Amino acid sequence: MLKTTFDIGYDHYRFNIPLEISRYNDEHRKLVHDGYMAAETLSVTKKKPNLYEKKLLGIRDRALTKGLEASITVDDLHRCFLESKGMCPIILEPFTFAEDEKTDWSVDRIDNTKGYSSDNIVIVSRLANLAKSNLELSGIIKQSLRSPEKQSLLTSEEWLRMAKFYYPKMKLNRPLSTCLILSEYQPLYDGILIMLLQNHESKNSMPILATLNKYTQKDCIFKAAKLTRKRFYHSTHNPGHVLYRSPKLYACVKSFIETINAHSSEFDPLFMKYLFA
Repeated sequence: MLKTTFDIGYDHYRFNIPLEISRYNDEHRKLVHDGYMAAETLSVTKKKPNLYEKKLLGIRDRALTKGLEASITVDDLHRCFLESKGMCPIILEPFTFAEDEKTDWSVDRIDNTKGYSSDNIVIVSRLANLAKSNLELSGIIKQSLRSPEKQSLLTSEEWLRMAKFYYPKMKLNRPLSTCLILSEYQPLYDGILIMLLQNHESKNSMPILATLNKYTQKDCIFKAAKLTRKRFYHSTHNPGHVLYRSPKLYACVKSFIETINAHSSEFDPLFMKYLFA
């Protein structure tokens, strides 16, 4: 931390970026100032910072004022940017490098309880970073499964992409009752069951349907899947139309959901993997 604090002052001089010493805590001001004066005394050659150097200095500045670790390097930022392929994985728009644009590239801490370390950062758009804010994984998932409020920064599709993006990177701080959450958004729950039946032989669907098969009558799922394929063949590809225009199929799906909810602890992780893995 001490070296980083000194380097902040040093780099402000080296990159010819004004130093606002008052923004730092009292305990850090002297060392930041010492770094700046050391660079001035040594007549360090000033240069225009590149994209990554400027971003890193801004991150170190913010981290110092918030008391956060900032051990990342320019190489870490360059690596993360290359991994992003120049596009936000949430809003699917190319990054910009202006000031205050929603598509500007932004460095997000995956775990907000930790600082800026090489294994705790990703690059997303400024808009996605603002939307995620301090949400934990459970909050992101809940948001992705409900209809966004009018003032929401992201669309339903973008929230779902955010959940899928962060799911392998973040840990749940507590078990999440996926089935209970889905029960609050019944059309979504119905649609998921229809798609499971439509694609009943896919590797993503089979774990859920195989578990469900343990609690249903023989061939019940097979018959429901056959009926689903038939309805899709004779109807549009809208799951809602397929389901709600067939009382028999709707009764099957309703029965399946009741069974799933009765054994939710067994199905919760299966639905999490199906939706987000």
